[in-house]
Formats: sequence, C-alpha cells, structure tokens
Amino acid sequence: GEPYLFKLDGFTDVEKVVLTGSFNNWNETELVMNKTAAGWQLPYVVAPGNYEYKFIADGKWMPDPANPFTTGTGNYINSLIALKANHVFELKGYSEAKSVMVTGSFNGWKRDGYRMSRQNGKWILPLFLNHGKYTYKFIVDDQWILDPANKLFEENEYGTDNSVLWIEE
Repeated sequence: GEPYLFKLDGFTDVEKVVLTGSFNNWNETELVMNKTAAGWQLPYVVAPGNYEYKFIADGKWMPDPANPFTTGTGNYINSLIALKANHVFELKGYSEAKSVMVTGSFNGWKRDGYRMSRQNGKWILPLFLNHGKYTYKFIVDDQWILDPANKLFEENEYGTDNSVLWIEE
C-alpha cells in the first residue's frame, strides 16, 4: 500500500493522540500521532480496502470529526475509510431522510450498515470492492429498499429481493 495521511485537526490542548482501527487490530498504543500546529497527523501505509478507525485523544475514544462516513451505533460508532475506492454507491432523492445506509454481502449484511453522506442532492458512499458479485440494499430511515437506479436484482431468502452489483477487474 501507499502511505495515507491520517489527520485530526484541532485538539491542540491534548497531550497524546493515538490512531487505532481495523487495520492494526484496534491496538491502543502502536500508532501515536505527531502533533502539528493545526492538530495531529500520522502517515500510515495501509493496503487498499475498507477500514474502520478511531482516534484516542488523552484516553478518550472518538470517531474522526472530519469524516462523514461511519458505521456502528451508540458508543460504538467508528469512522469508515475506503482506500483506493473503486465504487461509489449513490442514492438520489430522499432529501428528507435522516439516515441512509448501505449494507450487503460486502460487509456481512450488518444492520447498522455503512452510513452514507448527503452531497449535492444525493447520498453517496465510496468503497473498495474486490472483483466479483455483490448483493446489497439501502436502509433509508430503517426501511430496507432496492437500489432504484440498478435494474439488476435477485430474490433473497426473505422473498424481498436484493440489488446486484458486479465489480469487474
């Protein structure tokens, strides 16, 4: 992989910030960030993929305030980053929705899914996906829906269908 620059702007009054995530098995001591005039940063080499992460600022765990993409619920909300993203999930409309997530075979159909971000009138989420077939659905304010922009779907075990996505090499 190539180095990715993890940054936490602000928080200049804390003594120590540690980066932790699924890329280092949530190790709480390994990746101590460097203090800068604007906050904290750390270049770290990570292979292409989707990763969850948090910062630990003076012992307090927190998601990345600059990253709108998250997963999880309650006290267990993690930031989500897609390095070398090769697909962007998009859902147009639903401007009144409070929460839109995408979930599918790429994340084990997690009910708390991957939170999408509303940008330029549509909900988006970039992800890195290996080549192959994926099934998925959007969850709009707790309602599971097919992707209205994708004509490919197949029946699932619940008889409610799943959208189908093929990622070519």
